[in-house]
Amino acid sequence: MTQKEAIIEALTRLGGKANLTDIYKHAYNIGDFKGSKDWKATIRGYLQQEDKTFRASKDRGVWELASYQEEIALRDKRIKELEAEVEALSSIPKEDDFVERFVEETKRFYKHERKKADAIRQIMIKVGRLDAEAEIDAWMDGKQAKTDKKVEKKIVQKISNSQVFNGQITNSEFNGGGTMHEG
Repeated sequence: MTQKEAIIEALTRLGGKANLTDIYKHAYNIGDFKGSKDWKATIRGYLQQEDKTFRASKDRGVWELASYQEEIALRDKRIKELEAEVEALSSIPKEDDFVERFVEETKRFYKHERKKADAIRQIMIKVGRLDAEAEIDAWMDGKQAKTDKKVEKKIVQKISNSQVFNGQITNSEFNGGGTMHEG
């Protein structure tokens, strides 16, 4: 490994940027500077060369690999891209929120169409959302119970009206409960 390669390796291990004291210590341990009379001057000479490998940082006594700033720029760009992705992904509703809204919409749109609501319930089963399927089932059963009660009430009303009209029961018996006449 050449002395220049040792300096590059030292700066790489130090994160691409370091003060001169740390560069001396690491480069000396990595490279072959032992034969050099003034090895610190040799390291400074490589750092100050105009070949664009190294450059002085804005901070006094700190040097960096020229590629370090390019890497930072690429990382900063990637961080911004990832932040934008995170923001876009965070606007997507969570599965539970979606399923909850889906169930509510199913109830709203198909309140009179049991067959269509049942098809949605089947979809919930297939995607493994038994909680949503159970909620739709309960809603459909509740709707059916309400419908059954309405039908029952209409039948009782028809029978009662018919009996009053035919004279089988009186209005007072119908309204107050008395006994029914056979006849």
